[in-house]
Amino acid sequence: MRKIVLVEPKSTHLHVYSRVAIPRLGVVLLGTILRNLGYDVQVFIEDIAPIDMHEVLGADVVGISTITSTAPPSYALAEKVRAAGIPVVLGGTHTSFMTEEGLQHADYVIRGEGEEAFVELLDALQAKRDLGGIRNLSFRQDGRVQHNPDRPMIRDLDVNPIPDFDLVRGWTRGGIVSIATSRGCPYSCTFCSVPGMYGHAFRTHSVDRVLEELRRHRDTSYVFFADDTFTANKRRTKDLLSRMIADGLTPEWGAQVRTETVDDPELLRLMQQSRCFNVYVGFESINPRTLKLFQKKQDLAKIERSIERFHAHGIRIHGMFVIGSDEDEVETLDATAKFATSRGLESVQFMILTPCPGSPDWDHLYAKGSKDLLTNDWSLFDGHHVVHQPRKLSPYELQIGAMRAMRRFYSWGTIVRSLVARRDVYTAGIQLYGKRLIREWHKVNAGYVAKLRDDLYGEGERVRGAGWVKTWKRVAVPDVFLQQRSGQLLQRFLSELGVEAIPLPAEVQATPEAYLMPAAVDALRRLRERVDVIITPILKRTAREQEDLSQRLNALAKALHANLDRLPKVIALPINAEQGPIFETFAKVGLIYTRNLARVRSAYSRAGERLGFWGGSTLAMAPAGPARGAEPPQA
Repeated sequence: MRKIVLVEPKSTHLHVYSRVAIPRLGVVLLGTILRNLGYDVQVFIEDIAPIDMHEVLGADVVGISTITSTAPPSYALAEKVRAAGIPVVLGGTHTSFMTEEGLQHADYVIRGEGEEAFVELLDALQAKRDLGGIRNLSFRQDGRVQHNPDRPMIRDLDVNPIPDFDLVRGWTRGGIVSIATSRGCPYSCTFCSVPGMYGHAFRTHSVDRVLEELRRHRDTSYVFFADDTFTANKRRTKDLLSRMIADGLTPEWGAQVRTETVDDPELLRLMQQSRCFNVYVGFESINPRTLKLFQKKQDLAKIERSIERFHAHGIRIHGMFVIGSDEDEVETLDATAKFATSRGLESVQFMILTPCPGSPDWDHLYAKGSKDLLTNDWSLFDGHHVVHQPRKLSPYELQIGAMRAMRRFYSWGTIVRSLVARRDVYTAGIQLYGKRLIREWHKVNAGYVAKLRDDLYGEGERVRGAGWVKTWKRVAVPDVFLQQRSGQLLQRFLSELGVEAIPLPAEVQATPEAYLMPAAVDALRRLRERVDVIITPILKRTAREQEDLSQRLNALAKALHANLDRLPKVIALPINAEQGPIFETFAKVGLIYTRNLARVRSAYSRAGERLGFWGGSTLAMAPAGPARGAEPPQA
């Protein structure tokens, strides 16, 4: 067992940053460790060069590194390798948190930091020893999944060798290289999985070790410091940059930093003198409510100050924004694009909020089911596709809003300003590439965008096309729901659109089987002559005291949907009581009566304002008194 092949598959989707291949270090470092132990190692990073399947299928063991968006191609490769009788080991952030899923496709999963566990696994397989003592390892034993205990994080990072990029197939000297000077992040952004993977403790390489690594890459064109937050320890960062300047080790470089980096003038000066080319800054949002939701601990003034000071020191900025939180609205998306363009950022990413396994959002909201995911296709979890249900806008609006924001930034106007006003050919080239790739992304993903549109508009278009909507504009809703807070919002919302919501006849809602009784059949016949549509709320994840209500409404909905031939059009209205009212849920109903989404949004906003709903965090499914200003239900 001497030949080991390590693979990092690429994402299956285009994105505007795919032109610049900045390799992640996991497989390079692990390959270096194994090479130093005498193994024959091949490393494939698919963003740099294609995977040679002849080499892969000639290995004794294959290791595959996964992030969430590359899980499908990683699993497909693992299945192909296993079919050839070769053991497969999965590692990386995704399978560290979705371990049992990974074991459906591979023989072993290494969770978290994998350097020591991978070596111990190879030793045990070669000697045919028991695997129970290898911490961080998960595997199947006698048909059952075995999760060995976690091991402590590596405290002294200098015990690892300097990663040897010569092991990477297709990598050429003088190109882009990644250097990690630390691991872990002391911050707690809710959408980020880094602390879950590497911990909150900020562990560092010694400055001498980083300088040695820079010496090995004297001929490189650009160094990316692959720390999650390069300036987390400002004193250490200033020491490193001072030593780089003193030793003449100053390639053009970039790193991920936070806005407060600019609050230290000495640090900024050293960044400039050490030839910092660009910084990747997690601005995240210009919406104060979203920043608070993300626990970002920064405000718009900090963001603007950081842009001004970085630019004053000749440092380009790649602005990283996350859009689509529960506090974002359509206007937020346009305002973010306008902000990024007007402040002269050189490049941006408007990443759609994506709840990845390992993040606090995933652990507390999505994995526990209190919020909804739109898909379980991991390849779409790349920050460029809407995969979750926002609260204040529909997934379709978020998707096209993100696309519109990207088009607005990567426009001819932005490119011309970079060329003429700044005379910055490099930045103009990046922006031109971004513009071209956005067009290509639209073509490749037209089907996904069309699906999101149909999810929003489709019901209304089908109902209108079938001629269900009559001139009287009236809907029937279970009376017990109209007495709830969300029911009152629905009633007021429809009233704003000129649609009346009346209760279902009592004969129909008495029991789930009541619709079969002669009196109910007659009532439904008469109802069919009076209403366009029956709305059946389906309550999801209600509080314990609301379980009876939930079961009653859901049983009624099931019964009505099973008997569509004798009813007016029946439309389900999913209500997630834990997340609060979802705009898209109400919009689907409103779009039956108008094709004007702006009018629907306006009606929804006015309804909430008039009922005093906006301002709280969520709307509980609790009984409420008569809605002020709302018409009483009429039989």
